[in-house]
Amino acid sequence: MNSKVFNRFFYISLAVLAVIYWIGMHLELMDVDATTYIVLAKQMFQSGSYLQVFLGGNDYLDKPPLLFWTACLSFKIFGIHDWAYRLPSVLCLALGIYSVYRYTKIFYSEQAAKMAALIMASCMAAYVMTNDVRTDTMLTGWVMFSLWQLAEFNRSLKLKNILLGAMGVAFAMLTKGPIGLIISVTTFAVEFAYKRQWKNFFRWQYLLALLVIAVLLLPMCYGLYEQFDLHPEKKMYDRVGTSGLRFFFWTQSFGRITGESSWNNNPDPFFLFHSFLWSFAPWSILFIPALYTEIRNKIKNFRNPGDAETMSVGGFVLILIFLSRSRYQLPHYSFPIHPLAAIITAKYLHENIFSITKSQLFNIFRSVHIILLFVIFAVLFLIEFYIFPAPAVVYLLTIASFILFLYMLGFLQFSLFPKILLITVWTFVTLTIVFDTYFYPKLMTYQTGSYVSRYLNKTAPEGSTLLIYKDYRSFSMQFYCNIPSVESMNGERLKSYLVKGKTYILADTGDMKEIQSINPDISIIGKYYGHPPALLSLNFLNPSTRSKNVDHRVLMKY
Repeated sequence: MNSKVFNRFFYISLAVLAVIYWIGMHLELMDVDATTYIVLAKQMFQSGSYLQVFLGGNDYLDKPPLLFWTACLSFKIFGIHDWAYRLPSVLCLALGIYSVYRYTKIFYSEQAAKMAALIMASCMAAYVMTNDVRTDTMLTGWVMFSLWQLAEFNRSLKLKNILLGAMGVAFAMLTKGPIGLIISVTTFAVEFAYKRQWKNFFRWQYLLALLVIAVLLLPMCYGLYEQFDLHPEKKMYDRVGTSGLRFFFWTQSFGRITGESSWNNNPDPFFLFHSFLWSFAPWSILFIPALYTEIRNKIKNFRNPGDAETMSVGGFVLILIFLSRSRYQLPHYSFPIHPLAAIITAKYLHENIFSITKSQLFNIFRSVHIILLFVIFAVLFLIEFYIFPAPAVVYLLTIASFILFLYMLGFLQFSLFPKILLITVWTFVTLTIVFDTYFYPKLMTYQTGSYVSRYLNKTAPEGSTLLIYKDYRSFSMQFYCNIPSVESMNGERLKSYLVKGKTYILADTGDMKEIQSINPDISIIGKYYGHPPALLSLNFLNPSTRSKNVDHRVLMKY
């Protein structure tokens, strides 16, 4: 694939991916994290309390405020919409993808740099980050931006680069805490130590960087001090005397390793390793030999490191090990180091373009990678024909895409490597289009909160009230429902809220008789089968066992 053809393929692929992600930005948000954050941002925007953070009138400490601040700014410009909440984070991720390109270009060729950016833009983590927007989307963008700028500074010693790099670190910390600093420090510490560049650990410009970081963190720190440190009587996480500053700089990140934090979901030691394999798909198979080769070469050349770039592999390995030490882990915790994985993979693939004799390792994993692409199409057919039977147009388009995939694999007159690049991106595009247009919309019909909200927004008369019976809570309902709701309703309180023709009650099916015994005029108007879209299980996906793995709720009206 000559450079002209590759460039055309690169820009067309990015344009198609941008359209796919734009569509995904307009899907309904999933409970729990994304809907929690949008409700918090909405309440912040409406209250004007930007330094002291609250959720439902209660003190909130779990995440730093940059995600909420940028969402408020977007609400101010575009109005309160789910896509407006997502927009700043997605733009930040786009900055991160551009930063992958610029960082890689410092050390490798233009084609390798574009390849790295394309790999990052076409992995499952990127798709998830533009749809289910949490703090990791923005964190990934700012971390990669800081690495690019700091790499430029390390090469040129220009003051603007260290200042921009410090700004990226500060914004990463304002997004998710000290991990934004840890990633940058770790990657460059590995580089300096591996090359024995000891003087690079001590530069006067670092003092300016620390000053920039401190100034940018100051508003958040003031808010934390005012909200928590001045009020030791407040109870947070079942403790009194919680320091907001200590929580931000220590407990939230390091406390999960030391045990000081109460968050603990007992992950297995390799949880993030095997989670990474799906989140970096469809490139994860090719990443395995790329990582192995990179580590082997670094060990082999340890005595004479030369000018080889070490930050990507060193940062990826050490940060993944660090994150795996946490007692509380979720799959998206590794998302900020996916750009480093993209760089490692692109470097390995680019080197094989010009290799006359491909290594046996490459040939083996190339074959496994192609098998994975077949598996992805098989999963799509399984979804469309069995899990959620689709309209004919959906699976006919998927079949057409699969036929074109086979044609590109078997008959297109390209050399082996460009063919792998082309069919991989094509498979990913097919997968994400089906997810955007069919799978996720179908899945969201099982999110009771947003599904009931759509019904009430269309049918409930003005002045209506929704009563949530007992302990059910849905942040998607809080955001999407246009009528006011009252949570934690019980039988005694219910009587005082009943207004004929304007009272709706959402309850578990087991509570129907209890509610109707309070007033026999309360009738059932709808039954709903709910399951958290973010917590899929095989029993739920299997139609034969699905009914036993859903919540059964009813919407009632007085």
